[in-house]
Amino acid sequence: MKPLHDIVIAGAGIVGWLAAAAIARNHAGRGGSVTIVPVPGADDSLDPFGPAAPLLPGGVEGLATLLGVNPADILRAGGGGFSLGTAFQGWDGPGTVSFLPFGQTGADLKGVAFHHLIWRARAAGVQVRMTDYSLATLAAQAERFALPSPDPRSVLSTLAPGGFADLRGLTELAKAQALAAGARLSPAPLSHVRRDGVGKVAALVLADDREVTGDLFIDATGPRALLADPGNDWHDWRHWLPCDRFAVEPVAADGSPPPYALHSADAAGWTRRIPLRRGAFVTRLGSGPGRFISGRRDRAWDGNTIFLGASACLLDPVGGVALALLTSAINRLLSHYPVSPGSGPEAPSFNRQAAEEAERARDFLILRFKANGRTGEPFWDAARAMDLPEPLAHKLSMYESRGRIPLYDGEMFDRPDWINLMDNAGIRARRGDVQANALSDADVIGHLERLRGVLLHAAKEMPPHAQALAQLLGGTP
Repeated sequence: MKPLHDIVIAGAGIVGWLAAAAIARNHAGRGGSVTIVPVPGADDSLDPFGPAAPLLPGGVEGLATLLGVNPADILRAGGGGFSLGTAFQGWDGPGTVSFLPFGQTGADLKGVAFHHLIWRARAAGVQVRMTDYSLATLAAQAERFALPSPDPRSVLSTLAPGGFADLRGLTELAKAQALAAGARLSPAPLSHVRRDGVGKVAALVLADDREVTGDLFIDATGPRALLADPGNDWHDWRHWLPCDRFAVEPVAADGSPPPYALHSADAAGWTRRIPLRRGAFVTRLGSGPGRFISGRRDRAWDGNTIFLGASACLLDPVGGVALALLTSAINRLLSHYPVSPGSGPEAPSFNRQAAEEAERARDFLILRFKANGRTGEPFWDAARAMDLPEPLAHKLSMYESRGRIPLYDGEMFDRPDWINLMDNAGIRARRGDVQANALSDADVIGHLERLRGVLLHAAKEMPPHAQALAQLLGGTP
């Protein structure tokens, strides 16, 4: 069997061009080809929720590495800014506001984890919010920003910003990088798929009746999954992620963009606002003309076809994980790059890791719905009453028992993210760390006061977000 060389990608959207750029750069000097075949219709290859997308911490750098550009190029092309986290309005009850920050929250004291210190302070009668001890939270409130410091002694080292991007600009950047690396665009769009006698994709038939053959096919066609075999089932997760309708609208710019997204809950769903430098995009979840099904494909690598983006996994956007899952999947493809098509252990390994990542991300999103504080509203009452997948149920049980967060393979969110989410929702442990009992109330409260002072001073010294962004991009605020 000849070595695998020729890659054919169905879908000339953000997913297709990102994959093409990464694979073509990987192909450099090895021979072979990368061909992109466009498909008719709007680009929903990443998800159908509009052209604005968030990037989790490390996402800007991850995309830059895939494309062979600088992080600043990602921000320029994407027309967005930095993100310090997400503001949640109304999720814990009408009129409530909480913030889920990126990066480190608090600081341990004498080996006692910070969330146990917060619980000790509350037991002593101190009214305190855990996320108020996050530099990201304080900077976001003031719409200030600074890049993280590589010096672990600096308070700025606790920052781990994400970002925002207009996918249309990112697509053009990825297309330019892919073509420069040798990828080719087919002369006509996809008409249909031709399969062989055992159901494998044999060729993509173009609208002009020409055929594009290859050793490996990539489905970047979004929820339509035009290359999927009927036997490659979709796991429907609407039992846990109940929104299945949406609407998207652009909003005119109103001043400089804040360094955070806003997620606002109402009686029958929620609304996401993603800020960009030239405006914002608002996506309404729970109603609207658009339809979607949260879930994942049973096999992300099926025979000679790999599914990327929304053809492989589509989740409610409350976690902002779509670009992170895509970047991880492309890197996983490169690391599993097979010697020959359809043989060896590459596909089972790829599928196991893809399933783990999708399900662990799903669990984080489920908890956001499960732990809501809106009562007397059927949508939210049903969300609180739902049963949980076993890994999430175990994680929640461990936290409620002893304040511990077990992490599994494929986790996209770290312990501080889980702890902040649970604490914001009012979930508390029945028992704290026994080591915390060795600390006096004065020790704990003094530590919190000193830490709060350091964080407030650091946030005050940061430049406004618009100024920091302009300095990085070489422009003016």
